[in-house]
Amino acid sequence: MAQYQTPGVYVEEISKFPPSVAGVATAIPAFIGYTKSQPKNGNLNPVKVSSLLDFESKFGEGPSYANKDCVLYDSMRLFYDNGGGECYVVSVGKHEDTKNKDNYPKAIDALEKVDEVTLVLFPDAAKLFSVSDLGNIQKKALEHCAKMGDRFAILDISLKKDKTEDEDNQEEVLSSKKLCEQFRNNIGTNDLSYGAAYYPYVIASYSKDFSFNEVVNQISNKAPYSDLLTTATEESTLLKEERQLKIKGIIATDKEYQGKAAEMEAEMNILPPSGAIAGIICATDRTKGVWQAPANVSLAGVKSLSEDLTDDDQATMNIDSYGKSINAIRKFTGKGLLVWGARTLDGNSNEWKYIPVRRLFNYIEESVQKSTSWAVFQPNDANTWVKIQCQIENFLTSLWRDGALAGSTPDKAFYVKVGLNETMTSDDILNGNLIVEIGLAAVRPAEFIVLKFSHKVQE
Repeated sequence: MAQYQTPGVYVEEISKFPPSVAGVATAIPAFIGYTKSQPKNGNLNPVKVSSLLDFESKFGEGPSYANKDCVLYDSMRLFYDNGGGECYVVSVGKHEDTKNKDNYPKAIDALEKVDEVTLVLFPDAAKLFSVSDLGNIQKKALEHCAKMGDRFAILDISLKKDKTEDEDNQEEVLSSKKLCEQFRNNIGTNDLSYGAAYYPYVIASYSKDFSFNEVVNQISNKAPYSDLLTTATEESTLLKEERQLKIKGIIATDKEYQGKAAEMEAEMNILPPSGAIAGIICATDRTKGVWQAPANVSLAGVKSLSEDLTDDDQATMNIDSYGKSINAIRKFTGKGLLVWGARTLDGNSNEWKYIPVRRLFNYIEESVQKSTSWAVFQPNDANTWVKIQCQIENFLTSLWRDGALAGSTPDKAFYVKVGLNETMTSDDILNGNLIVEIGLAAVRPAEFIVLKFSHKVQE
C-alpha cells in the first residue's frame, strides 16, 4: 500500500479479474526424417530450428543421388520458401543408414515432451517405405495428435503400388484414383479429424550439385568417361589440373552427361507436398489467423506438379463415401499452382470436416487450459467462477472481433457457463471439480460458391 502523508482523497485501482487468456502459438511444425549429419543431442530427439541456415548448421544439407528418397532437406526448403518459421526437427538417422520404419513411431513419441509443436509431418516416409508401412506411421501420427489434443498431422500419399496387389507389376504408374484408394485403405478409421492429406506431388525448382562420379555412374556407357572417374582418395585431394580441365569440359559441353544430370535433378525434385503445406499454414496463421483455411494459396519454389488434376479427378478425392477426403493441389490458367482443398480426413463429419475448424478448436482449448491454471486450488466458489467466466469471455470476444467466430453478436458466437446447478452439482463441488462449459460457433470456409442466375422479364 502507498504511504500517504498529505491529507486528501486518493484513488487506487484494484484489478478484480485476472488477465485475459493468452493465445498459444499455432504453427510450430515438427519434421521427422533422415538427415546428413546427426545432431549433438543424438537421433530421435527434437531440435529447434529457426531458419534453413540453422537447419544446415545442425543437420547438414541434402543427400547424394544414391539416397535421393531422403527428401527432408528439400522439404525444409519448401517450408521456408512458403512462409515457414520456427520448427522442430527429429532426425531418425543419417542419409546412408539402413532405413528403419520403426524409428518413425519412436520419433513421434519423442514429440510428447515438446509442448510447442502444433503440426507433425514426415515427408520422406512416403518415398522410403511401402504403402502399408507408411499407413502404420500415419496412423501413429493421428493417434499422437488426438492424444496431445493440440496438434495436427499433414500427410502425404505414397506413389508406390501396394505390394498386397499384383506382385509382378510393382512399377506400374497408378492413377490418382488408385493412389487415393490405397491411401484410404491403409489410413484406418480413428482420429481422422486430426490430420489432412494432400496430392499430387510437387516438382520443385531446386538446382543440384552432383559430383562427376555420381552422374557418370548413372550413364550406361561409362567408357568415354572411365579414365576420369576418381577414387575416394582422389576426390578428397586436389585433382590433377589436366583431369580437372577435362571434367569441366564434359560438364559444360557433353550432351549425354548434361542430359543425365538434368534427368537426375528432375527426379530428385519430385517431392511430397507436406513441406510446402506446412509453410503455407504457418504463413496463413501469421497473416490471417488459425481460423483461415490454408487454401486458394499459390505455392512458391514449385514449377509444376507430378499430375495435373481435373475437376473430375478432384471430385473423387474431395468427396468420399467413407469421408476420407484428400486435398488437391491444382494448376489453373492465369493463377498458377494453388492449394485447392481444406478438408480433414474426417470429410463426412459436420463438426470436423474443415481444417481451420479443427485447428481453431485446438488453439482455443489449449489457450484456455493454460491460462486458467491459476484457478487450481483456488476456492471453488462464485468469486472464482466469475473470474474464470470473464477471463474466457474476454478472450472469445476478441476472437469474435477478429472474425474467428460466427454470429452478429458475441452471444450468438459463443457461450461460457459455470456455476452450481448450471455446470456443477453439489457433489462436483465436494469432490473438488470446477466445471466450465464453453460453446463455440466456428466460422467455416465457403467451399462451394453457387451463383444462381435467372432471366428478368423486361418491364
